[in-house]
Amino acid sequence: MSKKLSPIWLKRWQALEKAMNSSEIQDTTLKSMLACLKAFGEDQIRFFYDGFNNGRLLPSMNHPAENVLSSTLAQVSYDLSAIRQAADQRRSPKLKTTLDKADQLAQSALNLAIEKGLLEPGAVVTYFDKSPYIRVIPYAPVALVGIPYTAIESQRDLLAIPHEVGHYVYRHTSGLAANLLTQIPFDPPWFYRWLEEIFSDIYGCLVAGPVIGVDFQDLLLDNAVADFTVDDGEHPVDAIRPFVYIRVLEKLGFKNAAEALDIRWAKHQVARHYPESFGPYGTEDEIDLDYAREKIEEVVGVMLDYLLKDYNLKPESYWSEDLPPSNNDTDSLYEAFETWVNQSINITVNQLQVQGKKVGVSTENGDLKNIRHIGSTKSWQDKFKKFKDNVYVLPSSAWELIFAAGSWPNKGPDGDPDVGM
Repeated sequence: MSKKLSPIWLKRWQALEKAMNSSEIQDTTLKSMLACLKAFGEDQIRFFYDGFNNGRLLPSMNHPAENVLSSTLAQVSYDLSAIRQAADQRRSPKLKTTLDKADQLAQSALNLAIEKGLLEPGAVVTYFDKSPYIRVIPYAPVALVGIPYTAIESQRDLLAIPHEVGHYVYRHTSGLAANLLTQIPFDPPWFYRWLEEIFSDIYGCLVAGPVIGVDFQDLLLDNAVADFTVDDGEHPVDAIRPFVYIRVLEKLGFKNAAEALDIRWAKHQVARHYPESFGPYGTEDEIDLDYAREKIEEVVGVMLDYLLKDYNLKPESYWSEDLPPSNNDTDSLYEAFETWVNQSINITVNQLQVQGKKVGVSTENGDLKNIRHIGSTKSWQDKFKKFKDNVYVLPSSAWELIFAAGSWPNKGPDGDPDVGM
């Protein structure tokens, strides 16, 4: 007979429940998110606590019961902190002004995927954090996007938003990742680790147009010179990543901006001693950077063509326009974007709204869409968790997927981002 779990785990959950009082939160989406987090968290804790205690969840070599419960409680705490952080920041008029603009930009970025049928209607919430960041939230159709505090005075720092929303689209569009893998060549193997980041780069271009190309160059130039050719196993190497943007913009018809960005990046490569190779993550190989550029441009072209043809992912408009012919002034893209954000932006932000025991997304016309039970993930996991109420015994290979909940129990807003730029 397996050892019974200590009731301290339920007491810890009860403490979190008491902390999830939403009475002082005014924002409809944040109040609804808290209700969803509470219901989902309780469902997770009960599923694992009862399942391990009654022997219906078989042991895991990697995740003992205590680790599962501890990680779940920690992630609920992280999400609770992020939601309260977002609510508290909106009490400051200065912060709220920037967050209102950021919310509109995030909704604009998400609307591309919604309008093209990749996703059901969803809501967005932005909040200030130390760096751009997207939170994986399985219990509500909300993109929770962290933005830097510098965006209060520097609107260009809002340009990380469409890339971060791209991560949300990649993670939540059914079959997208698998379909992209069928389109790209098997060689080179080092490319596959970068797939999500490259998709998010492409998606950012589809939303923001040329201005995001210059912004990402500047973001990469903020990194240490020693990191210029380092492969972290997740992001494309800094030395060649701008060519993702240049290639996409070129294929979308922004010829002048693409040429100007190519010239601009060549100058920065010289300033970084024009490196010749990089070492793929986890190997001792050295790959020629010219070859790597050629391959990444090839694969990006294939991915973009597929997204435009099979997903019809071309927008009606972009956040920025092409440069005039023979004009290499890429800073003017920033100026035009900042003028648009300050004077012309007017985008309706969807709201997450609770109605009885269900929750949905209230859109511009007031209709409630993408409806689900509070705390539901609207996925196979909801049905699978019901197995705890019958005689079935679940192997760890099954319940570990429920524990993961789409990479939910990972890192909180104060940790090192696992998904980001």
